[in-house]
Amino acid sequence: MEPLKRKRRSGIPTGNAGEYFVMGELLRRGFDAQLADRNTKGYDLLVGRPDDNVPLSKIQVKTVRTSPWYVSKSQFEGEKNAVTIYVLLGDEQCKNPVQYFITKNRDVAEHYSTPESWGTTGFMNLKPLLAYKDCWQTVLT
Repeated sequence: MEPLKRKRRSGIPTGNAGEYFVMGELLRRGFDAQLADRNTKGYDLLVGRPDDNVPLSKIQVKTVRTSPWYVSKSQFEGEKNAVTIYVLLGDEQCKNPVQYFITKNRDVAEHYSTPESWGTTGFMNLKPLLAYKDCWQTVLT
């Protein structure tokens, strides 16, 4: 008898939840924020300040229920000053608050890890991100 294969759950609801949580938190903190069109390459949100006359910043959001975050190597090879917000949702019982880690790619690139057989995908562990918890000022710097 062949063992039953467990069906992998879609990550889309988790990703969508993270984007909406981040957008809500940015709006709560006085930023202008809007979701990018679905499947926009390289960013998920456009963010600015209401009274600034500067272009909106592109923000990438990476969301998981438990760490690590699976990320593309290209995220660390492109724009080094790009901001990524790592969101830790927790389980579906919602016993813990959502956690946000806001960082520039250059600041955590050395912690990106990819097993040899994975190609262009790797992961980011929680430990190096702890120093960036709730660093919302990073969004527009």
